[in-house]
Amino acid sequence: MSLSRKRQIADKNLEGFEYKMSYQQALEAAGARVISFQEFGDWQGSWVALVEYQGETGWVQGAFGSCDYCDAFQSEFDWDSDFACEDVQERLAQFGRSYLDDLLTTEQVLRQYDADADWDSDSEAAAFWVRETEQTYRSVQ
Repeated sequence: MSLSRKRQIADKNLEGFEYKMSYQQALEAAGARVISFQEFGDWQGSWVALVEYQGETGWVQGAFGSCDYCDAFQSEFDWDSDFACEDVQERLAQFGRSYLDDLLTTEQVLRQYDADADWDSDSEAAAFWVRETEQTYRSVQ
């Protein structure tokens, strides 16, 4: 089952709960304001987000996969049982903070996508999205 399908099921099962679980929600639980978030890929791929965190604006990124071995979020949170745990919000925040330790500049993110372009078929699309998002964000500031 694909990660996006698992998220759809989880979202459906969480109707009435005050939180949903995903990388984006982990960033938000950690105190970041997610300005924009995008995933690239299907069964596996990468995600990137423009965030405001502790007075700074920057980029965070990560990867996802289709199993708990290749996806950090799935490894940390059990899709079937973790939603009802009392400490889930704190665990979600702690997980999100691990991505927010070092915000990246636009140049750093684009440099990484350029370096990965030989083997990552989503790098070009991700770099395009980052450039467009950066331009849009800066134009409204």
